[in-house]
Amino acid sequence: MKNKITTALVGTLFGLGLNSAIAQTTVSGNLNVSYNAVSVKAASGALNSYRTTGQETQINIQNKGTLNNGMAYAAGFSWEIDGNEALGDSTAGSATDSSNGRNENTYIDLYVTKDTFISVSQDHLLNSDNTLTNLVGWGYTGGDGINNARSLYPTSFNDAGYGLGIQSNLGMATFSFNFQPNPGKAGGSSDTAHNIKLAEDSSENSKFETALRGDFGVKGLDVLVAYTKQSAEKINASGQQIDPNGRRAAAKYNFGSVTVAGDYIKYNGQNITPAGGTATTTQANNLTGKSAAIAYALTPTLSVGYTKSKAETSVTGNETEKVDMFAVGYNLGPVVLQAQHKDAKGVGGTIGDAGKGTITQVMLSTKF
Repeated sequence: MKNKITTALVGTLFGLGLNSAIAQTTVSGNLNVSYNAVSVKAASGALNSYRTTGQETQINIQNKGTLNNGMAYAAGFSWEIDGNEALGDSTAGSATDSSNGRNENTYIDLYVTKDTFISVSQDHLLNSDNTLTNLVGWGYTGGDGINNARSLYPTSFNDAGYGLGIQSNLGMATFSFNFQPNPGKAGGSSDTAHNIKLAEDSSENSKFETALRGDFGVKGLDVLVAYTKQSAEKINASGQQIDPNGRRAAAKYNFGSVTVAGDYIKYNGQNITPAGGTATTTQANNLTGKSAAIAYALTPTLSVGYTKSKAETSVTGNETEKVDMFAVGYNLGPVVLQAQHKDAKGVGGTIGDAGKGTITQVMLSTKF
């Protein structure tokens, strides 16, 4: 697979998909190593300014073939083993602790037609977890990590919980619908039957997510729309019950050496972590994120990009979060070199210098 960086491909350099091999098992993987520098503007935040390294390794095992009734199928899983997430939650056993070696992209797909399949899966179907406005860099556009705060910019509605879904290639776009009986248990129980207990699982109510993505017949266009709703009846800041729900509309368009992109996402009924916080607040927030980006391919192997994002919460007393991000990507053949710099303020809704800072990152990536 060619890893050539152009503005038509930036942001999805190493996306995973089904292999084309039929009736045989294939093994692939990827390795990302990074350097991260976090700096907080507030003098009292000196202890939260630091330098660290990051690492992500992933092995993918995939299979495609034909059932004895003639129906095509695909199955597989990915095993991710990362380093300690210094920019995130490193609590042992936490769902976001990358040191646990979690399964990802686990699925069994049964094809109704060559373009439509029914899927029992986790982290597999088309969903809202796609950042179209980080055109040259990687990851999300928010300022996660400044003074240990969680960004106000919603990343997605996708909890990666196991579910039953359907996905279909409609030609000009791909459609997906996924029902998750327990989205709070992203990895599922420890086995299929022998350890069913509330302490191992969770009591979250079910949710659904639907998404549509494609070029709609326009060369160079990439559009994503998604919607989700969960019957959770959370209590918001005003004491009212709310069923968490969200919507996203994003697009990017490539013309020659230039790519432009925009993103709008709104998620109602969420919690946030303010600066210096170690746990989410009890108030349910309505979060809104908007971002725009432009990228330019200086050469076939060298691209630069700029992204501006803004996010806010409905809860009063919080600052609007604003992030300016600059990125550069360089193709070295089998290895890709990327760098990005974020200048952020109001991170996590924090007012003043405690919510201001910078994040500088450099990453080397390869795929095998």
